[in-house]
Amino acid sequence: MTRDQIQSLGLEKIRKMSRLMIVGYAVIVIAAIIGITAFIVSKYDGLTRNKVGSMTSTLNVQLKLNLESYLSRMETIGTLAYSVDNAYTYDATDTSMDEYDAINIEKQISADLSSLCLMENFVDYGIVYANNKTIGKISNGTIKLFGDQLYSQLSTMISRKRTHDGWFTGYKNDYERIYYVKQMKENVLFIISFYTAELDTVFDNPETLSEMEIRLTDRGYRTIYSSVKNDVCGNIIPANLLTDIKDKDSVIINGSENLSTVNAINDDWYIICSIPTNVILKEAIEIRKFIYLFAGIVALIAVMAGAVFVKRMADPIGTVTAGLSEEISEDGYEKILGRRFFRDKADNLMKKDPETAYSVILVAINDFSRIVEKFDTEFADKQKDKMVDTLREIFPDAECIGRVGENSFSVLMKNVDNTEDAFRMFSESRGTDVCEMFRQSEYTNTMGVFDLTASSSAAVGKGDFHSTFYKAYTALCDSVNMNHDASDLM
Repeated sequence: MTRDQIQSLGLEKIRKMSRLMIVGYAVIVIAAIIGITAFIVSKYDGLTRNKVGSMTSTLNVQLKLNLESYLSRMETIGTLAYSVDNAYTYDATDTSMDEYDAINIEKQISADLSSLCLMENFVDYGIVYANNKTIGKISNGTIKLFGDQLYSQLSTMISRKRTHDGWFTGYKNDYERIYYVKQMKENVLFIISFYTAELDTVFDNPETLSEMEIRLTDRGYRTIYSSVKNDVCGNIIPANLLTDIKDKDSVIINGSENLSTVNAINDDWYIICSIPTNVILKEAIEIRKFIYLFAGIVALIAVMAGAVFVKRMADPIGTVTAGLSEEISEDGYEKILGRRFFRDKADNLMKKDPETAYSVILVAINDFSRIVEKFDTEFADKQKDKMVDTLREIFPDAECIGRVGENSFSVLMKNVDNTEDAFRMFSESRGTDVCEMFRQSEYTNTMGVFDLTASSSAAVGKGDFHSTFYKAYTALCDSVNMNHDASDLM
């Protein structure tokens, strides 16, 4: 690699540096905007989750209070049974009582109990005795469910020892009814039951959280009540939800698929409120689109502005490097290469295409030293200018034109469609055209008329520039008239 090529490569690296500055600035800006956007989106999603979680927790607590109030009202209505005459004192298991009196008392108790439950949608509202005899409104469904174990199984539902009562559902996997059982006295139970569908009024869902799923489960996480259309009472809640809330009594869980809240009630049941994550973030996703769009526009504007700014900063460097490069590659004339640059470029072209013929045409101004002597330097420079203009006019299709000496120039041409002989004749004729166009006469005080002439030669070769150039140079020396000064051809 020549020194000029090394210098040119160094200057080219400086040019590339300005482009890298633009690319680097663009990468930094885009990375920064992406980072900030991702942070904002993440924070917004987190705030949305926290807000919905707080609302869900508040609603869960409210639903718990509603259910406790509802169950407490049922219990209060149940206590009215104590006001029924003989309800507390009568015992159907007592065989000592007259049968007629027993029948009348039972009729009276049954009528009074029926009147008490008219205002409520009770499935069962009555008294069960240890001998499985019932008084009041005891449904066939309940009798069929418990069979001859009616009293004994209802007795097991008493979970609160202090008040001797309890709530229960799910006997034999029947979650259609919820039972309230209270021990009135030995051998006597009072029961109330209602359908789980009645809880719709308790678990009323506000419009702001219309897509929230509400479930009431037992300790085994079997569904007692659900606001979800396809849920089946008695089935265990969905596995993804169970994983989040299992063994937790009162907590907010921000799971991967659901945001859930749990509250225990009466030490027997759980109220579980959950909202799918994609529902929570539905609004956030819409906002996210606008954030990304805005960030993209800002990034584009920033990159374009930065590119213009960096380019303007790099312009002085580019101007200097372009000037230096031209000074190195060009020999005082635009698009006229210096000797070494012409040699290297021509050599590379011929080596890359070794099967194609190239011609090297040399042109030299005759008696150049005498021109300087008889006229002046300025006049001699004008002759070189004229020769350059002539070469550009005659050789518009040249591969490259170079200045190879003080008063000599070289042209490289490529054979496109001609035979080698025809191409050689064509190249020689072009050289002759240059000489004819350059020829003129000037008048001097000491010499009279002085002819300004030029000589040319041409050689054709393939793959090897140096041998082709040497042939042309030898031919040029032979073509120079012996009366001309050929000492400064190269």
